[in-house]
Amino acid sequence: MLKKEERMVKELYTAEVICNKCGRSFNPETEDYLHIEKKWGYFSKSDGRYQEIDLCQDCWNEFCSSLIIKP
Repeated sequence: MLKKEERMVKELYTAEVICNKCGRSFNPETEDYLHIEKKWGYFSKSDGRYQEIDLCQDCWNEFCSSLIIKP
């Protein structure tokens, strides 16, 4: 027989996202966004550099509309 009990567990979560392009702050639980992480490798101009970026939907759509080849 299994005896089950409840327990409180602390966890880290994202409470707020700030768009890197427009600077707008929003709740990620009520609005979707794009998160990109990149660690540059050998032979790049940014060898070993780690970068993160977050874009709100409006800025992502604006970026996509500026591309020659659309996603």
